[in-house]
Amino acid sequence: VTWTTNKDNKFLFLQQMGEWYLDDKCIQKTVDEIGAASDLQTECCHAEPIVVCHYRDKPSIVPCHDSPPIDKDKPSWWDTPVLTS
Repeated sequence: VTWTTNKDNKFLFLQQMGEWYLDDKCIQKTVDEIGAASDLQTECCHAEPIVVCHYRDKPSIVPCHDSPPIDKDKPSWWDTPVLTS
């Protein structure tokens, strides 16, 4: 994911695409702040992705019809016709 304007958007797009596994309590924290020096993976990583819809007009693992568009006046990504050859 290198096509975003900033890291904030990358985080949102990774969540929306079902590619985010890190618990919120571990973001921007040191091991000492998390308090999980013995088992950081168990404390911070989920076995299943954490899927959150943010934008309806960007690719997503689930339909995000109720989310706002990031680009003005764009339809849902799920409503965009698929081109076939």
